[in-house]
Amino acid sequence: MRLTVFSLLTIGALGAAQVANAALPQAHPGPTVNDYTAAQSDRAEVAAKGAGYGAFQITMVQAGNFFLKSDKDGQSYILTVTPNGKVYPSSPSPAVAG
Repeated sequence: MRLTVFSLLTIGALGAAQVANAALPQAHPGPTVNDYTAAQSDRAEVAAKGAGYGAFQITMVQAGNFFLKSDKDGQSYILTVTPNGKVYPSSPSPAVAG
């Protein structure tokens, strides 16, 4: 019984983690150029969505530039989103199901 309850709790936590990853992390505060605020994260996500991209995953942040793994029209991209909201995509590659 104890193992079953533990398994159900673990599965529930994994499911919650999947839902939590549906949007960009809100903040990564700290004293370096690689840290960012919730407002910066929101601006990057809005800019990328406005350019037609979705399924974001942060690969790196530096000096206010967000580098995001993203999808659009069945293709995968690495995006650079600048602090002023410009979105620069990489060349496309086939999207990987995951």
